[in-house]
Amino acid sequence: MSRFEKVRRQKPEDFLREVGIRLETFMLLLKKIREYLHEEQEKQPVKKRGRKSAVCLEDRLLLTLYYLRHYETFSRLGGQFGIHESYACKIYHQMLNILLKVLDMKGRKELLNSDLDTILIDVTEQPIERPKRRQRAYYSGKKKCHTIKVQVVVCLMTLQIYSVICNKGRVHDFRILKESKLKISSEIKKLGDLGYQGLEKLYENSYTPVKKSKNRPLTEEDKKYNRELSRIRIHIEHINRRCKIFRITKEVYRGKHKNYGKYWNVIAALVNLRYAA
Repeated sequence: MSRFEKVRRQKPEDFLREVGIRLETFMLLLKKIREYLHEEQEKQPVKKRGRKSAVCLEDRLLLTLYYLRHYETFSRLGGQFGIHESYACKIYHQMLNILLKVLDMKGRKELLNSDLDTILIDVTEQPIERPKRRQRAYYSGKKKCHTIKVQVVVCLMTLQIYSVICNKGRVHDFRILKESKLKISSEIKKLGDLGYQGLEKLYENSYTPVKKSKNRPLTEEDKKYNRELSRIRIHIEHINRRCKIFRITKEVYRGKHKNYGKYWNVIAALVNLRYAA
């Protein structure tokens, strides 16, 4: 009996807690992957005619989701599926590349759609292992450790993630947005936190909290405006929480930095799929 057959017999809430997505979502992903592999085989029938994998497709997808959800070592993960750690690593990276192709990730072009009413912009940080080179570029003065920053753009109405941009921990939040050169419709309201002071100079129809200074304390109107803005912006913190259910985006990241954006795009697409209206 495969590992997946054992796991699917659990209660729905236990399956969700262990895998990170519901069983229905898992089966939908499995169907998309099978269709993609079938199309690739028809395009290149001669390619990859070697021995079939000893691990079934269901277990390969389950292994990939286990790694994203629990962020275990490949040694422990391989032990759970009865394979060597190097083979577990190989399966994981193969399936991750397939997930990038079959998952429908919202693109930047969607931000030009004037039908969107309001978008939320925020940056979250994740600690990483101390780099051997260019340590200063990754050191975050706010977190007092080496980090990687992730800028997330979310639609307020649907709570779907439209853009994920990664950068080094030392880079300021507003600079990440400027360097990303996102093209956003002027009719869309753009809401940011205090890290995006000056957003209105970059985009029309933008709103950020009023910042107090030594010579200019906040008035009652300013405090009321900030509270109202915070009530709306709190939804993006819920989205960050949904993403960080997958422990690879929360715990100390120990992988290659060049693959970091790939992980986040897959997880953002999984979160969109799970909470799609």
